[in-house]
Amino acid sequence: MNASPVPARRRGWPIRTLVVLAVASAAVVAVAAPSVDAVAGGRVTLQLPMRGIDTRNNGLTARATTQVLGSGLLQVWFTDAPASGIVTLHPCGQAPGPVPLTVFDAFETVYVKVIASNSCLTMSTPVHVIVDRIGTVADTPSADALQYVPLPVPVKVFDRVLARSNTSSTSSTSVELGAIPAAARAVVLLIEANDPIGAGFLRVSPCQPPGLSADIAWQNDRAVGMAYVDLTSGPMCVFHQGEAGVRLTVLGHLSAEGPDAMRLPPTLNAPVSPVRLPGLRALSPTRLVDTRSGLGISGSRPLAAGETLELTITQAAASTTAVALNVTVTEPAATGFLTVFPCDQNRPKASNLNYVAGETVPNLVNVKVSVTRSVCFFAQQSTHLIVDLAGTFEAGGGAGAQPSAPVRLLDTRLPVGVQTVAKAVGGEVLTLQVAGRGGVPATGASAITMNVTVTEPDGEGFVTVYPCDRDRPTASNLNYSTGQTVPNLVSVRLSTTGTVCLFTQRTTHLVADLATWYSVDEEDGFREVVPDRVLDTREGIGAPAAKVQAGSVLTLQVAGRGGVPASGATAVTMNVTVTEAAGEGFVTVYPCDRTRPTASNLNHTTGETVPNLVTVQLSAGGTVCLFAQRSVDLLADVAGYFSAATELRNSAVLSGG
Repeated sequence: MNASPVPARRRGWPIRTLVVLAVASAAVVAVAAPSVDAVAGGRVTLQLPMRGIDTRNNGLTARATTQVLGSGLLQVWFTDAPASGIVTLHPCGQAPGPVPLTVFDAFETVYVKVIASNSCLTMSTPVHVIVDRIGTVADTPSADALQYVPLPVPVKVFDRVLARSNTSSTSSTSVELGAIPAAARAVVLLIEANDPIGAGFLRVSPCQPPGLSADIAWQNDRAVGMAYVDLTSGPMCVFHQGEAGVRLTVLGHLSAEGPDAMRLPPTLNAPVSPVRLPGLRALSPTRLVDTRSGLGISGSRPLAAGETLELTITQAAASTTAVALNVTVTEPAATGFLTVFPCDQNRPKASNLNYVAGETVPNLVNVKVSVTRSVCFFAQQSTHLIVDLAGTFEAGGGAGAQPSAPVRLLDTRLPVGVQTVAKAVGGEVLTLQVAGRGGVPATGASAITMNVTVTEPDGEGFVTVYPCDRDRPTASNLNYSTGQTVPNLVSVRLSTTGTVCLFTQRTTHLVADLATWYSVDEEDGFREVVPDRVLDTREGIGAPAAKVQAGSVLTLQVAGRGGVPASGATAVTMNVTVTEAAGEGFVTVYPCDRTRPTASNLNHTTGETVPNLVTVQLSAGGTVCLFAQRSVDLLADVAGYFSAATELRNSAVLSGG
């Protein structure tokens, strides 16, 4: 059984476009990786695409592992690699950094737009590289040079299904932009292709014969891209082949005048400015989606196999960079996985939940929100979905994080946190004192993240964790069946007296281990990243390609990998998955410079695949340790990290600009 999505080998059409972009405005704050190229700002002159590099032609038939880009506004393709790999953009003469520009599968085509300044590419796998120059960048104003002027709030201007044409020719559809300033010389668009059927591609340009390249391409998978469209050459059109629901959102425009003469348009490389990393604003759990009742979806029905559900987070403010969601799958039709990701990015090759037919599986997911304040849920197999909002991460506000080595706050079997050894009674509420225990101060803590485990339940039911000075919400944090052991990470606001309440539907033992506490007086903040796999013992990622043996400890280097900086990170949030376990047991994740605690992060049975989100403090060397009671394969996908340091962050929404 695979514990995560495994990309199939594909040929033919280009199938995925990863565009790293940004919206820069006072109302929207960065949520992505810092620029890896030293572009200090400038003015842009757009031009018709001009082919500069093509390793397939002109005698350069060998695939490349390095490529000099030079400078300018560029569209870069990566295609026809014999195996999957990553691409890193970096200043020429310097070593590649830890944050990749993009990733690709074997024989996949990936498009990116880049502002380069003496820039080079390094590829982990040989791949053909094609580069079209679509503009130049100057560091001084001129009559033809333009600056990027972002909209305070992005505006959707096109949302419709573009049907497949009856021929192999390209179809065109005109687009009305609405209220674009008269001074705008070009428009900057976010492109989303939703629910595509088969293979296809799309380009947005003036309504004249399109160029050779596409802005996005797809093959039965959601795709995201970006376009700079010249408005001086007449009306704008969408040219496409293949069928998909296409949405165009105006991020801003290019103009000769504006508030910042050196503002660059959105791409990977962008001006950066020091801002505080986002803090957590814990909320009383709020149900956003329940496909069983039709909440958050059209009609009461499960997600179909291969379907992507887009959810707009109405609770997200302009300062919200990410959200904490408790996500539950129930009544799945077959073995599969669920991936949660920001809708303005392509679906990552990572999973948040794995499930088998008929199983109910919860997991806490910290995920960045898109430029349109949305989050997407992809279901590999048909399943009902429940989503509860637990909190938001706020740039320049919210509570700072204080990561902790795991500390047991509650164990009804011992007893810890309760007076006597006894199961929590079904239908009743257990009040847990948190403030003043386990390293959490008696005053000043606003919320906690803890790993809550149900074990030996008397029947099928659920557990809800909430602040004791609020009414119990309809949301649940864990779902379980008779005799099952189920863990889940929970972020919850503390009551005014420093307590949290745990309601259990059925009588069961409860265990809770502290992972992080939050204080408005502290500066640690959460930095979300696009999920990136840093460990897979099946494939030799982060460790040898072999199962972790029973009773042994695997040391995993995290700092400097998966978007986590080499220094400055205090803790990481990872989705850890156990698969192909040799027996019933548990896994504990902890900082390697601490003694292994009695807490566990995952519990599993023989052969079971179990994921759980884990927030764990990093050791001084940037490592975490994973102890396996039984022989298992382990996977870990980084979702974000915490840092006390102010970082250079892009003043934008995605990556860059």
